[in-house]
Parts: sequence; C-alpha cells; structure tokens
Amino acid sequence: MFKRVGVFLGSNFLTRLLTSMLFNYGHKSLKSTVDGIEYRNPLGLSAGFDKDGELTKIYPSIGFGLAELGSFTGEVCPGNPGKRLFRMVKSKSILVWYGLNNQGAETISKRLKDVDFGKLKVGINAAKSNLTSEFDLQDSIDDYTKTLSLFKDIGDYYTINISCPNTQDGEPFVIKENLDALLIAVNAHRVAGRPIYVKLAADISNDEINTIVDACIEHQMDGVVLTNLAKPSHNKEFIEAELPYHKGAMSGLPLQRISTNVIRHVYRRSRGKLTIIGVGGIFTAKDAYEKITSGASLLHMISALIFDGPQSINEINRGLVKLLKADGFSSIEEAIGSRNPLPKLTPENPVATKQDAA
Repeated sequence: MFKRVGVFLGSNFLTRLLTSMLFNYGHKSLKSTVDGIEYRNPLGLSAGFDKDGELTKIYPSIGFGLAELGSFTGEVCPGNPGKRLFRMVKSKSILVWYGLNNQGAETISKRLKDVDFGKLKVGINAAKSNLTSEFDLQDSIDDYTKTLSLFKDIGDYYTINISCPNTQDGEPFVIKENLDALLIAVNAHRVAGRPIYVKLAADISNDEINTIVDACIEHQMDGVVLTNLAKPSHNKEFIEAELPYHKGAMSGLPLQRISTNVIRHVYRRSRGKLTIIGVGGIFTAKDAYEKITSGASLLHMISALIFDGPQSINEINRGLVKLLKADGFSSIEEAIGSRNPLPKLTPENPVATKQDAA
C-alpha cells in the first residue's frame, strides 16, 4: 500500500510539493558533513524497505535526509518462500522473513542510472545473493563486487551487508579470513568520494564485533551500520504471545536497546575512528538522540514509518533540534558521542584514531 502511494506522490512536482508542505522540516542545527558528504538532517530510511529503489523521489518530501536502498544482490533473488512479514503491534516490531528478494543489481542499476536524487543522499546496500545454502568464498565475493561495479556511478555511499539474518548460508563473513578477503576485494572497487560502510548483525558476541571492527579499521572502511535485525532466540524484549511460529528476525522496539549498546561499544572500541550509522527502534527524538550521543553520526529507521506514519520523521527532526538546544549544542556534529566518553588506550583496546597516533 505504502509503495503505491509513495510512487504516486513522488510522480510529479505538485504532489511532491504538497507532501513537503505537510511533512518536511529543516533546521540548520540538523545539517552535518559525514565522510565528505553533506546531509540536511541525520534521519534516513533503512535498507530493507525500498528493495528495488522505486520510491526515491518522495523521500525528501517526507523529511528524510538520506535513504539506503536495497539490499541489492548480484543475481535476481526471489527471496524466502511463504509469508514474509508479521506485525507484532504491541511489541512495536515486525518479524521479517524476506530473504533479500530483489530484482538484481543489473536491472535496478539500469533503472537508477540517470535518476536525479535531488536533495536526498542515497546509500547503495550490497548483499550476497541468497540462492543456495552452500557457501563459496570467491563466488560470494564476486557477487558483492558485481553489485559495486554496476552501481559505481550511482548513489553517495555504499554499505556491505554481511549480516542478513534470513539467508540460507548464515553469516560466513563473521570469520576473519573471509572478511579480510571480502574487504580487500571491496577496496579494489572503491569509487573516489563514496564512503564504504559495513553492516553488522545484532546477535553476535563482543569478540565477534571486535574482530569485524578491527578488520574495518585495518582495511580502511569508512564506517559501520549498527545493527541488522534481531533474532527472537537471542532477544526477549518483546511480547512472546505475539511472536508467530515462524522463522525470521525482528525490527523496531526489540532491537532498540541492543543496537544502542552495540553503538556504544563500537564507538569506544574504534575510539570514534569509524563513522557509525545507528539503526533499530527509533520512534522518538529521544530514541534518535540517544544513538547520536552514544556515537552515531547518522540514523536509519523503518518501523516508526510503518507504525506511526510519515509524520514521525518531522516529529523526530523537530525534537532533535530541541534536544540539541537543551544540551547547548549548535549542531548534530557536536553531540556525537557526547554521552559516551572514549576510554584510554590499553592493551585490551589498542585501536587508535589518527589523532591519537599523532
């Protein structure tokens, strides 16, 4: 339903203008520059909503500063069989079982090649095709780099999604040797001026997080997206009676605490060297601000858009302005990590920023 309405509202100047008059909001304190890219506000759409990149014309009018499209895969993906979405209303969550369904990087890149995204900053989320339970390292790397090659002239940044919880072969890039090989290949497909981020799972251990974070720094990734969906087996912050007897992973409120804790940990582990995009359970300005002051520079959301409607974007942005002012900050950039002071360097946390090294 939202897709059809969104395509219509974005189809012409008049409907975009009327939508903007209802929902859009801007303020100078919300502007920031992250990895050389200027954002009009930090609030973005998360990957997993616009899987084929069909709604980009309407996002600026409802107030988003950025949108991450996809995930896109090297091959066409039909996704997982059967029903794929289950609303858990009281838990403010959606159980997702999509399995990376999308039209494939070739078709989508051809359609988006000449699209003018205007004020919207666009992320391209690349994942590995979900077609088999057999994992082959080189085939998987080739799948990622195929998408990066096809989108080399499209979008403002790239996200390497190594953490989809609904794929047949699990999360093989948690293993350092696999991740090293992938990031080396990703670097060979870098495009000047376009940052590369890595998206982490919600349900991995701190040791696994540290391995990925340290590899991202070693291979000069620009940042991380924290986090992907939460599996019910690793999370009890939902109403159990609402959980359908089905595979999948949860968005929304059950993910809120997990993702914020991971943001805090990664910000401290990397000593602020990695840009963090925070995602998970952002329903209010307070939720958004907590992730920013924990270390996130940008934010992604989906569930609030579905449960509360597009006006939630306006409300969050307006609320952020008030929270910044209350803390004496004149910009988002000043607030990043302000309630999560960095630890001193120790043998257990040897990761240093360029400033530390100097």
